[in-house]
Amino acid sequence: MKAYSVSEISQILKAAFENPAFSNLPVYGEVYSIKLGKFSYIELGDQGNKQTNSPLLRCAFSTFYNNNYHLEEIKVGDVIMITGKLSYYPHGSSVTLWGNEVEILKSQEGKNLLAKKKTLEKLDKLGYLDEKRKRKIPAYCKKVAILTAETGAAYQDILKTLHDRFPVSSVLYPCIVQGENAAKSMTEALLRAQEGDYDCILLGRGGGSKTDLSCFDDEKLSLAIAESKIPVITCIGHTIDLAIADRVSDIRAITPTEGASLINPSKDEVIKKRMEFTSQLDESMKNILRTNMMNLSAYIEKLEAYSPKSRIRLELEQLNQYQEKLSLHYQNILTRKKNNLSLYTSEIDHLFSSLLQKKKLQKERFTSLLENLDPEKFALKGYALIYKDGKKITSINQLKEDDKITITYHDGRKTAVIKERK
Repeated sequence: MKAYSVSEISQILKAAFENPAFSNLPVYGEVYSIKLGKFSYIELGDQGNKQTNSPLLRCAFSTFYNNNYHLEEIKVGDVIMITGKLSYYPHGSSVTLWGNEVEILKSQEGKNLLAKKKTLEKLDKLGYLDEKRKRKIPAYCKKVAILTAETGAAYQDILKTLHDRFPVSSVLYPCIVQGENAAKSMTEALLRAQEGDYDCILLGRGGGSKTDLSCFDDEKLSLAIAESKIPVITCIGHTIDLAIADRVSDIRAITPTEGASLINPSKDEVIKKRMEFTSQLDESMKNILRTNMMNLSAYIEKLEAYSPKSRIRLELEQLNQYQEKLSLHYQNILTRKKNNLSLYTSEIDHLFSSLLQKKKLQKERFTSLLENLDPEKFALKGYALIYKDGKKITSINQLKEDDKITITYHDGRKTAVIKERK
């Protein structure tokens, strides 16, 4: 037999698909995934089959010429019919149906989507979709179980990420992460990992299409994740549609690298945290020293306040204050007494002056009276004073005959004898 090169086989296949019989071919099936854009793509499979083992047909639509196929009305799970031309691309060894017409046969959710909804309803009734039940990953994990394909790039990404973080021991539980047996394989691996003393479990794979990731919607796998006694991190690749495994896991990550980055802090973060703790410790020690110094100063002040010297000094200060107050009080009293004495002296002087003036007036009056009663003045007027035995005679009855009397005039005295007339 003739041997064919790859190019020759590709040319034969290409020529076969260019047969007019494949130029206007109607194909119907269930929409497994859809991506809209200038070039829109739909993955079409047999209705009712599992996505993990259903044959797929890649369908494409071009909107460069303003063709409107109303693809935005199509949803995953719809059963549609596409009419178009089959094309074979040698570089990718792929077959694509370029559609020019599309019709929705059943605008309803497909069997796979309905199964997913039933699983979510069951998990919701069990309380496994409640965000409050989710557990936190320990800040520093010592041991972690990794569930992924041993030969996949995801495993290497996880190991590389963990290597750059705080040291952690990891054990791989190899499992199938794509295809018909993937869900069962991951469930068994998860149950085996439950027997270990791990701080957390990392379950995931790299990115893929919705069909590739449909195994993460499996009910048994979701129940195993929800009922895991060890916290589970899921990282099942980039996808718009959220897998059920992500809904029941404790933490969801977009990629395996991000999932691994949730386990323990990085070395840089540890160094930064250590520096922050060192700074906080320094500041705390400074505050403690500051506080102790203030307390020490307060104690010293108290000791000084309670010491005998301080008490004596305080008593002396109080005594000086009392002396000053007493002196001030004495000065005030003395000043007040002086003021009162001055006032009394002034009053006494005034009273004495008034009394002296009064006495002077009385003296003058008495002097005037005496002057008026002075015998000499009477004598000058012709009157004379008669004395008997040195006593002044004021009445005739004091004399009798033959009494010797002395008659005093203003200019002299004469002696006489009393004789009665007959």
